[in-house]
Amino acid sequence: MKTLFQSISALTLLSLLLISCKKEYTCECFNPGGVFETHSIKDTKKNAEEKCSEYAVKFQTMPFSETSCQLK
Repeated sequence: MKTLFQSISALTLLSLLLISCKKEYTCECFNPGGVFETHSIKDTKKNAEEKCSEYAVKFQTMPFSETSCQLK
């Protein structure tokens, strides 16, 4: 019984560590003409989404801009 509990605990801990690990994400910035710039971001998904949205703000230099960035 004790080894079963230890196995379950170790498996739970391992899965939590893998969920929050950093991965490589690609942020694509595009406009009606197509993709014009890509950025590689190695971070957690949440942080990568925040950084990608910061890139979108950088390229929106005029009102009603159709430029945007998305995480791929």
